[in-house]
Amino acid sequence: MRSRRPGIGPLATITFGVGFVVWTLLLYSGALIALDAVQAPTPHWQDPVIQIAAAVAILFHPLPVNCVLAGIAIWAFRRRLRNLTVGVVLAIGLGWGGQNLARLLFARPRPPGTLTELISNSGYAYPSGHMVAIVTAALVVIATTTTTKQPRAAIEFWRWLGLGMILLVALDRWLLHAHWVSDLVGGILFGGFTASLALTVARVHMQPERPTRAAALAARNPKRCAIVVNPTKIPDWAAFRRHVETDCREYGWTPLFLETTVDDPGRGMVRAALKAEVDLVMVAGGDGTVRVVCSELSGTDVPLGLLPSGTGNLLARNLGIPLDESEALRVILEGRRDRIDLVEVTIDEQEPEHIAVMAGVGLDARIMSGTDEGLKKILGPAAYVMAAGDAAALPSFDVTVTLDDDKPIERHAGLVIVGNVGQLQGNVQLLPDAQFDDGLLDLFIASPGNVADWLRITTSVLLPVPEASEIDRGQGRRVLIEASEPVEYQLDGDAAGECRRMAARVVPQTLTVMAPQR
Repeated sequence: MRSRRPGIGPLATITFGVGFVVWTLLLYSGALIALDAVQAPTPHWQDPVIQIAAAVAILFHPLPVNCVLAGIAIWAFRRRLRNLTVGVVLAIGLGWGGQNLARLLFARPRPPGTLTELISNSGYAYPSGHMVAIVTAALVVIATTTTTKQPRAAIEFWRWLGLGMILLVALDRWLLHAHWVSDLVGGILFGGFTASLALTVARVHMQPERPTRAAALAARNPKRCAIVVNPTKIPDWAAFRRHVETDCREYGWTPLFLETTVDDPGRGMVRAALKAEVDLVMVAGGDGTVRVVCSELSGTDVPLGLLPSGTGNLLARNLGIPLDESEALRVILEGRRDRIDLVEVTIDEQEPEHIAVMAGVGLDARIMSGTDEGLKKILGPAAYVMAAGDAAALPSFDVTVTLDDDKPIERHAGLVIVGNVGQLQGNVQLLPDAQFDDGLLDLFIASPGNVADWLRITTSVLLPVPEASEIDRGQGRRVLIEASEPVEYQLDGDAAGECRRMAARVVPQTLTVMAPQR
């Protein structure tokens, strides 16, 4: 994947940063005395204009402004705009903390005649905290409209509105004698510096990107792509569709959106896409939706693009796909094609199906089935931890596990997992030797006798300590799991019921995926 253009962020950061330093040097050299002599008439409470200005000062105080920005961060996080979330949080922290440290450092008093009764007029004057906050808010809103691919008219509207708010707050602080003119300019420069720095570090663009060379070349040969979407995993369908559609068209793709239903988790949608002879299939949903789409694309040459939209997103994590929606789209549209293995799983006497990540019986399935869907939406992966305590208290089961043609392993186990990949949420490596393209399955058996054993097993998985004796591992091309009684099982993170027999075999290099450039 070609390196991204740096955009305006780094240039804005340098310009605002150097500007603030130069402006501060000019201020303390006495070069701005004439500018600061330009003051509004002394404010009086009896003046209706001053009363309105006081209300505006409270409305645009850094505290409520930063609360609004925190709301934008939460909104962005829920829509999987992870980079934007990080950028907004950094902008709040750098702006709020930085301006307070600067004011303590410079300790510049307020102009004479300021209304000290106003809480917004307390503390030191340079740089203006109100200006830092409103400039930060303006740049964040502009970055948000750009990231969410708003129409250019909407982006221009928010740009001009942001400029208007900056001028309004500057006039308000000047009328109230809350700041010298140099304080206001210093606040604009400092706010511009911290916000630009935060957004640049988070790789968020503050203006629409120009198409890269790769996009321009792709646009000359238009192709069709299908996007299989689980709508229950998309909190803002309109924003998601606009974002994906805009990026697709910039790269010369004609998108076809296909929504899954309760009765069809994606099989019919993929078949319809293949019948339409699309050149690419994207999937936006949880691990279950991804599993179904992978299974239907197995054995075809149509590549799969992952748009992580679930709680686990395990396949995306193991392939190195960014969890940020914008970055994931870039991988799909500019990345490389790779071939990966899938695992064919047969449950009891049912028809075989494919998985991409892991299948297991015992504890992991109990955790999946015991996790509240509402908590998953609120807490994300942390919801699984809350269900793990109850699941671990359930009794173990007698099981026989056969790896290839090796001697069967008999255990009184609490958990048996067969994996195509090994990384879980939080970068936990349950199967450290697993590779998605090595033509092998990885086996993990945990056989605890009590709670202390579970703690030892968990510790040895999470920490670099000697492995617990209650763990068995192995690699092979086929695995047969036979339990003495019906046991709960899961496929790629979806609890699927109970079984007594699970047979798994690797299907090498059967799925084409879009992966990050090496």
